Amino acid sequence: MNAGSDEEAIEELADIVELIHSLGGIHVSTFDEIEKVRLEKAKNRGRFEKKIYLVEVCDEL
Repeated sequence: MNAGSDEEAIEELADIVELIHSLGGIHVSTFDEIEKVRLEKAKNRGRFEKKIYLVEVCDEL
């Protein structure tokens, strides 16, 4: 994260949450439905607590 302070980071996170709400509306979903899916994925696949994430996937035929 490139925020200069926790306050700046929270402002950016609030923008991300607003984007999620907006995209959920476009796809006829509520934030609660999205959260339910997020929790299920976290249970099955793990979370990002170690800040490890997938950068690229290569499908070889």
